[in-house]
Amino acid sequence: MSGETVWDAIVVGAGPAGCAAAYDLASAGQSVLLVDKKDFPRHKACAGGLTIKAVQALRYSIQPVVRQVVGRVRLVSSTDPDVLLKSREPICVMTVRAELDEFCLSKTIAAGACFKRIQGVQEIVRSGTTVVVNTAGESYRARFLVGADGASGQVRRLCADGSWFSQGFALEVQTAAPKKDVDLTFDFAAVSNGYGWIFPKGDHLNVGVYSQSPGVTRSQLLSYVKDQLGTACADHVTGQYLGMGAGEFVQQDFADRVFMVGDAGGFADALTGEGIYGALHSGQAAASAILAETRGEGRAAEVFAGYLHGYRQTLRFSSRAAMAFYANPARGFRAMRLPFLRRSLVRTYTHGLNVKSLAMRVALSRC
Repeated sequence: MSGETVWDAIVVGAGPAGCAAAYDLASAGQSVLLVDKKDFPRHKACAGGLTIKAVQALRYSIQPVVRQVVGRVRLVSSTDPDVLLKSREPICVMTVRAELDEFCLSKTIAAGACFKRIQGVQEIVRSGTTVVVNTAGESYRARFLVGADGASGQVRRLCADGSWFSQGFALEVQTAAPKKDVDLTFDFAAVSNGYGWIFPKGDHLNVGVYSQSPGVTRSQLLSYVKDQLGTACADHVTGQYLGMGAGEFVQQDFADRVFMVGDAGGFADALTGEGIYGALHSGQAAASAILAETRGEGRAAEVFAGYLHGYRQTLRFSSRAAMAFYANPARGFRAMRLPFLRRSLVRTYTHGLNVKSLAMRVALSRC
């Protein structure tokens, strides 16, 4: 697989973003090398919830790894009564990331992608027609490179200054589910500039804290678990950085043949912390761009920029909304008590945010 082989694309990172890109490319007949530092299944710090827009973006059903379907979301404030968002149709589905990622990887390999574990990317050498990825002792060459190696990945570090990029941070645990039903919960009283979450997974709960400004601690998380659930029993305390800032990205400074997707490209939503939809959408955008150039339909860099223009606008506005909301969550909660706004929140969270709906939310939060 190394040596003189020239792949159509190398995808670094086999999570949702990398698999989304590799699946579409392999399905279209492209030769794809998908690499990761880990074997699968592997534990991944992530709440594991997929909104319906994310489920619909996938090219295949993930029903075998769905733990629970959710139609109610509880929002908690330190100053106001809880807000309960309800829908007759599913709002999101609950998965365990280790199971989801292994399932998506198996689908991607079945589509024709070649998966290989590597020791880590050490150097990226770009030329006019190819990109060379050097790892410890091995070298791989391709026409295009897709960086999907997460918020702390090497591809972005090696290919761009990343001045537009920012990080949030999350800590999570698993704990036994109580006998009573537990709503999917976002608790904005838990930490500053973020929220605590409780995600029901059938036989267990995933509980965590997220902040736009890294600084949440293990003790904060365990105190939150004890306060909310009355237990100190929690397993697998893990942390994860979230990659944000794609909305601030203006120019394609990765050269024509390198594309950053998912958290590596800053496609997590600053307001909600949602990352899987952005991972899928940007991964598929990279595949579409590569296929367009292969077919003579335009330069890949231009197609990639055009495909993601609208979503970058949404993320930019979402970032502004996050600043407004987290500066004064109590004000935002007063607006959320309006019935029409609750309906709008359910719709946009489930099926997608857009600039108009976000503008309305920010305007109402300032009332």
